[in-house]
Amino acid sequence: MQLVKETAPHIKRKDSLMWMLLNVIIALAPVCIWAWVAYPLSALRIFPLSVATCLLCEFLFILITKKDPKAFKIENILSSIITALIYALCLPTDLGFASGTGYFVVVAGAAIGIILGKLVFGGLGNNIFNPAALGMIVVRLFWGGISGNAAGTAGIIDSSITTGATALAVENFTTVPLLDLFIGRVPGALGETFHIAILIGMVYLLITKTIDWKVLVSYLGTFVVLMLIAGVVLQAKGGELFAHYALYQLLSGGVLFGAVYMITDPVTGPVGDPARVLFGAFAGVVTVAIRLLAGTEGVGFSILFANMIAPVLNYPQWSSSKWKKWHFISAGALAGVALLIVILPLALR
Repeated sequence: MQLVKETAPHIKRKDSLMWMLLNVIIALAPVCIWAWVAYPLSALRIFPLSVATCLLCEFLFILITKKDPKAFKIENILSSIITALIYALCLPTDLGFASGTGYFVVVAGAAIGIILGKLVFGGLGNNIFNPAALGMIVVRLFWGGISGNAAGTAGIIDSSITTGATALAVENFTTVPLLDLFIGRVPGALGETFHIAILIGMVYLLITKTIDWKVLVSYLGTFVVLMLIAGVVLQAKGGELFAHYALYQLLSGGVLFGAVYMITDPVTGPVGDPARVLFGAFAGVVTVAIRLLAGTEGVGFSILFANMIAPVLNYPQWSSSKWKKWHFISAGALAGVALLIVILPLALR
């Protein structure tokens, strides 16, 4: 047996890293097309800036470290484009372009995300943080006050809808129709609201085995189960049906987008089936905790927190392909903490 030393992602298929990256771009295509159709002006401003910034940073990194422009290969180009597209799709449709601030925000977030989230760790396959998630968090932390203007094109988006804060900002969730949440007739980021396009991309990624279904299912499953429990607690206190609350939380913000395109990143995730299940579940718990305790979106933060524990899960004793005693103990402890996070704050309100 010959052992071959390679950097992440560790592909257990016959296809190459290039095809894996191409599959992700193909899966992003429906969401990008939706963004271009629904918000053509915003897409025209955000997409080219984001892609150009990420490609330039990647090229300069290769030039400085490798001292050979030929080392800038197709894999570097494709990975940078993926980071740029995901980051762009997480941004509000109007970042204040009228004043010129928006252009700086797009470039700054993309540059910080790919430099601090990827390149400082050694480039492609060496990063521990998802660069797009990091860029998105930086933008929301430093320029969180930016809000959008009314947007409407081709009858797809209601002209009365503003494109700033997501539906999570609505105090009474029962006023937001679930169908509007599903088809994107609500405020939100450039590519997070039209769930049909996201689901199409998800199916393609699963069919091509580009992403690991265990991470996807554990993340979404944990999130949905905890939100159902939260809904039961609220219903017991005189609220609406628990199922409606859980669906509202699932379709609001970037949960589905983050689950399909970000938390499933093979580079920033752990190795081994039990570790991947725990990885997704941990991210789901953090997302729920931030939403319930802070009342704001928690997807980006949960991905970065999960990225931080991935090296721990990759420890030799943890990265087993079979479930061990410590895996079950960890899962039980995580479940206990999750229940406390969900039940206590809601019961004490």
